[in-house]
Amino acid sequence: MPATLGNPAFWAFSQVKILVFMLTLVRLTGLLATMPGFGQARVPLQVRVALVVLLSFIIAPLAGTPTVPLETMWDLTAVMVTELAAGILMGLAVSWIVDMVTFAGQLMDTQIGYSFVQVLDPVSARPAAIVGSLLSQLVMVLILVSGLHHQMIRALVESYRILPMGQAISVNPQLVVMQMGQILVRGFQLAFPVLFMLFLIDLVAGISGKFMPQLHLITLTFPLKIAVGMIIVGVILREFSSWIGPLLEAAPREALRLLVSRG
Repeated sequence: MPATLGNPAFWAFSQVKILVFMLTLVRLTGLLATMPGFGQARVPLQVRVALVVLLSFIIAPLAGTPTVPLETMWDLTAVMVTELAAGILMGLAVSWIVDMVTFAGQLMDTQIGYSFVQVLDPVSARPAAIVGSLLSQLVMVLILVSGLHHQMIRALVESYRILPMGQAISVNPQLVVMQMGQILVRGFQLAFPVLFMLFLIDLVAGISGKFMPQLHLITLTFPLKIAVGMIIVGVILREFSSWIGPLLEAAPREALRLLVSRG
């Protein structure tokens, strides 16, 4: 047997490197699994696995070593669960933005009348109405154009400095609730112009129906609401990138803030 292979220090060194690579793989898997687009079923499984393994080879030398001794299988399992949770939390910081826009699109579709026409959203692989699917696709384009996927990889590397491998996560539940509440607040803010204008149309139609009962309000208001709704959606799309841009820029910071928050 060669002297190198017979040296116990060589095997101890190799064991540490393999362990670090495996734990890096777990945290990266959690991130990409929740990142919109990259962890979706429309991306072939072989591509996702290859991407995770390749990035793990690059990031592992920067990840450091576990801060706790891993003497038993239970210790290793606990650290792997922590690493997976850290990756998932970071990915949710971006996933929530897509959920917020999808929620706003569903509100618009319900008021315009497009909720009757369901299409398959390729991002979430679930039935979605027209405006919701359009906005979610536009967010995915902006994520790629803005380089947010690269920034999230950098944030993952930075996460090993603020949350070393093996350290327990102390999440502030209030912060998580606030982040989820932003989905409703921001989503309603985005959909408000459409909701307000279509509310005015319903109000005028209701008043007109009281004075002129012979009017077929459904026949008159349904195409009017579609026309007005699509005009306002067009205006929203024109300003959409400037509105969503600050949220995309803040996503890596919010992802790291989720990891270092304290209850």
